[in-house]
Amino acid sequence: MYVRFVTPLRDRMTGAETGFFRASWYLSRTGCPDWIRRELDGQFDWFNDYLPIPGRVSRHFKRRGSIYGVCWFHPAARECIERARYCAWLIGEGGVPVEAIKLRRPREVLWRDDHQIVVRPTTDTPRAFAGRHFGLN
Repeated sequence: MYVRFVTPLRDRMTGAETGFFRASWYLSRTGCPDWIRRELDGQFDWFNDYLPIPGRVSRHFKRRGSIYGVCWFHPAARECIERARYCAWLIGEGGVPVEAIKLRRPREVLWRDDHQIVVRPTTDTPRAFAGRHFGLN
């Protein structure tokens, strides 16, 4: 199954729960401990070196408008998932809750590589924080 680590923060383009990469900026605004920021920086350096940036995260149509996707780790990307799990723990220690969600069969894949896929979120996309509010802006 594909896996994604999400926070209660919402992406304004997709309406989906933001992933841990996107939500990490929030920690710098909340004054999280330096050790967390240093650990995250080290992990993000690894991701920058070994995880390709998706070639496409959206599609644009003249009549339909645009659709935007969110990233999921491929089940075979074990090291990425383990590092993401550690980042999720760090971000949680910094005050932003992070939970893992899983997707069995992705629909409308916008892009893929050996490590991840970009999928358009739908109403039946799994959510971790549906209906729960944490006062995060």
